[in-house]
Amino acid sequence: MCTYKLQDYLKEYSKLPLIKTGKDIVTFNEIREKSDVYFKELAILEGKRVAVVPFPSPETITLLCALIRLNSQIVLLSPFDPPSLIHNYVNEIQISVLFCEDKYLDKYKDIPIPVLPIKKIGDINPYCISGKRKINTYETGEKSTFVILTSGSSSSPKKVVLSLNNLLTNAHYSNKNLPFQQGDTWLLSLPLFHVSGLSIFFRSIESGGTVFIPPENIRWWEVSLPVGITHISVVSTVMKRLLNRERYFLGKNLKGILLGGGPIPEGIVYDCYNLGLPLYTTYGLTEMASQVTTSCSNDSLSHLLTSGKPLSPDTVKIDEEGGILVRGPCRFQGYLHENTLEQPFDNEGWFATQDIGSWTMDGYLKVLGRRDNVFICGGENIQPEVIENQIMSSGCVNRVIVVPMKNEEYGYIPVAFVEYSEGKTENDLKNYLRERISGIKIPRYFFSFPEEFEGKGIKISRKKLTEWLYKDKERTGM
Repeated sequence: MCTYKLQDYLKEYSKLPLIKTGKDIVTFNEIREKSDVYFKELAILEGKRVAVVPFPSPETITLLCALIRLNSQIVLLSPFDPPSLIHNYVNEIQISVLFCEDKYLDKYKDIPIPVLPIKKIGDINPYCISGKRKINTYETGEKSTFVILTSGSSSSPKKVVLSLNNLLTNAHYSNKNLPFQQGDTWLLSLPLFHVSGLSIFFRSIESGGTVFIPPENIRWWEVSLPVGITHISVVSTVMKRLLNRERYFLGKNLKGILLGGGPIPEGIVYDCYNLGLPLYTTYGLTEMASQVTTSCSNDSLSHLLTSGKPLSPDTVKIDEEGGILVRGPCRFQGYLHENTLEQPFDNEGWFATQDIGSWTMDGYLKVLGRRDNVFICGGENIQPEVIENQIMSSGCVNRVIVVPMKNEEYGYIPVAFVEYSEGKTENDLKNYLRERISGIKIPRYFFSFPEEFEGKGIKISRKKLTEWLYKDKERTGM
């Protein structure tokens, strides 16, 4: 368990670069000194619940450091959420002030609390954030906490409360397993409002490594990797695009490719292994502050086809029904619900993830899918992740999500949302699947991803896509 305070890390690595952008280098000490200014400016927010719409920038990182020192309860919100939803969160979570980029100020002008620009904190009048709003804070035993909204498979986001210690401990175990150290640079390839992006920052804080922030409005996976990048975190869709575009250049400087965020197609693992890429497959969740299991350096192909080993002992087990349970120092504090902290843990501290899995003979975890994703088609249990794995392995698509659609004859049938690879067609994909899975598992319909779901974070909700099917019956012939 980590006992360092944030300031200890900032002082220990003071001369090292914490942040790199396309233009600037910012040291740990510079972040510490600037966070001192923010700390004094925002002292009135000590212990308060505040929201941040965290666009990646040195100023955002500085603000987060200052709020941590102020023992604030930091609610991270997505810039892709509409103002009406942010308004609901403000009232429901009882937020006292919201920080955002200048460009979002007009978007949130009707929010009934002070909305302040991150980059102009030095000009803020402290009286405008005097904290008139009374907040009944939850008790976690930890001072500074983050609240991260994660929908999982449900429509209403769960509000996961993580302590600073949860995040630093996960970073410690991650850096120990996938070496990340001084002189290394991890691309901030995932959003800061997700635990996957936030954890990159904490791995740098814990190790003295550097975070590289890509230029604004640049889809980094559509251009060459910035010079000097040694580590990246990616989901399968992005990894496939990287392999399609610059497969023979990925191994030149990279020391680690952390691949997770959902089911990992076997075809991608084969490609990475055959190219000799430094691949680490992983399974994690917001409730465990990011990684739970991860493969190891120089693992065999069979090991890379799993989700790896537990990062720390006695933190993962599988129950009699195949459910994955987790616990330990990275486990979250609970769910924030109506201003109370719900702690869905058993007497031994185990949390039921709703994922299902199994162990290999040598202690590697295989994640089979979500228990609540299973549906019945003609009397047969269908696990969508199994179908998705086969579709991705075909080489015909860049991404896919399989969902159930009501059917009078079978109860439910599988349908797929796909983005085809260049030159590939539905017939190519069906011909591939006919040779590998039973006919009842082959999706009856193939749809393109609706435009309304594009550009809204790293994951598209399976539940939202299912709901989309039923908005217009003519769309699916139902």
